[in-house]
Amino acid sequence: MAVKKNKFVEEWNGKREITEKTFSVELDNAPILIFYLMVVPYGIYAWSRGEFISRGDRRYKEMV
Repeated sequence: MAVKKNKFVEEWNGKREITEKTFSVELDNAPILIFYLMVVPYGIYAWSRGEFISRGDRRYKEMV
């Protein structure tokens, strides 16, 4: 059985191997990076916590 290489898969594999060498974080990229690594997860947490509170989840009921 002869196997034919797919040039797109081979190109993707080559780019994947050198990603850590080409990735760079500069001061220009810092606000975007902070936004996606801190603000978005906290927003998801706050939204889901608000849903639990509004639905009356047992973890958020007031202790009497």
